[in-house]
Amino acid sequence: MLTSRARLALTLSAALLAPARALAQPAPSPSASEPAPDAPGSEDGWESPALAADPPILPPPSRSAPPPPSAETDVGASEPPAPAAAASSDREREAEKDARLRALEARVAEDERRIEKLEGRLGFLKHLRLESFIQPQLLVQTYNSAASPNLQPNGELPIGIGANDTIAKIDGTTTNGTFFRVRRARMRTFYETDVMKLFLQIDALPAGGVGPGIGTILRNAEASGIVRWTRDVRTEFTAGLFFTPFRAELLEASVNRPFIERTWFIQNVFPIERDYGAKARTIALDHDRLVVELAAVNGQRLGERNFVALPDLNRSKDFIAYATYRVGFVTLGASGYLGRGQIVDGQALRFKQYSKWAVNYQASAAYRLLRGIGESRLSSELTIARNMDAGVIYPFAVPAIPARFTDDVAHLDQRALYVRAEQDIKRHVTLGYRYDMYTPDTAIKNNARDTHAFLAVWKVSPNLRFMSELGWAIDNVHPFGAPAPSKHIVYFSNVLQAMF
Repeated sequence: MLTSRARLALTLSAALLAPARALAQPAPSPSASEPAPDAPGSEDGWESPALAADPPILPPPSRSAPPPPSAETDVGASEPPAPAAAASSDREREAEKDARLRALEARVAEDERRIEKLEGRLGFLKHLRLESFIQPQLLVQTYNSAASPNLQPNGELPIGIGANDTIAKIDGTTTNGTFFRVRRARMRTFYETDVMKLFLQIDALPAGGVGPGIGTILRNAEASGIVRWTRDVRTEFTAGLFFTPFRAELLEASVNRPFIERTWFIQNVFPIERDYGAKARTIALDHDRLVVELAAVNGQRLGERNFVALPDLNRSKDFIAYATYRVGFVTLGASGYLGRGQIVDGQALRFKQYSKWAVNYQASAAYRLLRGIGESRLSSELTIARNMDAGVIYPFAVPAIPARFTDDVAHLDQRALYVRAEQDIKRHVTLGYRYDMYTPDTAIKNNARDTHAFLAVWKVSPNLRFMSELGWAIDNVHPFGAPAPSKHIVYFSNVLQAMF
């Protein structure tokens, strides 16, 4: 049974909730016949605060009202038509643009005519390539007593003079072996098109002393015509002064060879490596794997005593065949030389000819054994020859005129061998070693010169490198009947090569 206090609470709650129910009930829809009330409210005069806060309801659009404006019709209609002055200004601007375009086209046409005319005058430059390299050298040489330049005609040193002392010579110079000099100063010109090639190389070195002044030495003068038989086969026909195509070492240019000097065999048999003549060089197969070269030359090489006065001392010509084939990283080759030499006795006015020949075998390999170090290269050549020495270093190494003039000369058989190893260290350093042996007469025992050369090259940049070569030579070459001299020569050669 509810107490009086509970009945009072329920009565108050019902009184408070009664207005909320009235607000939550939907308003009755007005009848079409009933007029709209003037103001919102109820019949008893109470006004709802929620309805008073609502905005007034918008009336529905009338059917007779104009449609809303659109972007296609109303905007264009709202702008006034363009005046005639604006259209005239646009035409003037277009005319000005056309005039400028015509002027620019005229300038381009004039520039093209000038470029075409300039190419006609200077078009040869695209086929022309100029190169040069200079090799300043510091050379230090030491000798034992047997190899000393201070030896007297009796084979003994002067009293109180050591093997490496400096003394005067009859020609006005001294026996000094340590000096600075320019080893090579080459100027190279190449001109090549699809059908021809020109190569000119001179050595711009001082010639003579104070009196004769300065001169130049011709090294290469080659004119070539090129015939392209197929895409992979071509032949170069060359005439002039060129490298004698007998040995791979002979064809290696000084600008590319890391060793400063060539082998002792080359210095004796081909003193300056070149000869006058004509040759045909055929290159075939993909990547030029096969090379075959045939040549006819005078036979008197550049560097021999009478080369300039008379390029050839006999009427016959010497013939050379040279071939190499590359398989992977290995190259194999062989060559042959056949010709005639001569002996000239200027006092008795006698002239004697003799046959000479040589064969050469070569092998080389280039491979990167260790990826992080650099390329490794190994090469070797063996030469078997007869009567090929030019006599520029050993005068007794050429045949002599026999006692009875009609007899054949006594033949001299030569042998030569070198083995060369090079190792690149990264991109800037190359280390190398070369063993070189040459004997001008195999019939004499202990008659050879052996040279060991150790090399270090520092490639400072693509156009500058420093080469240092330490060599030790044991020279036992001697004429028949004489004892082996056992000459020991140590040289230290340093070259700074700059090129472009």
